[in-house]
Amino acid sequence: MENKFKKGLILGGLLAAGAAIGFVMSKSGQELSEELQKDLKTLAKHLKKGLHNLEDVTKESFDTLVTTVVEEYAKKKEMASDVKKALVNALEEKWQEMEAEYRSEQDEETTKK
Repeated sequence: MENKFKKGLILGGLLAAGAAIGFVMSKSGQELSEELQKDLKTLAKHLKKGLHNLEDVTKESFDTLVTTVVEEYAKKKEMASDVKKALVNALEEKWQEMEAEYRSEQDEETTKK
């Protein structure tokens, strides 16, 4: 009985993975990915502006800012919670890149003064 259950779980997992791959490869899956990429670019611009308003730019303050910006954006676009989570995760992964850009901009401003 237990052996059949394990086989069922494995088969179910394989079928789910196949369906997910099929969706990603389908036209609607590609359009969704393109739409998410557009959203990511828009949100990244908002984040860059928001970084300049922070008193102390740290990973924690950045993550809080990411969550706030995505929540506000998601209300306007009426996004599902799983889409919001995906956007938050993708943006949080850009911390090092965004921090480097922010620091270089700060250095340039300091040099100009």
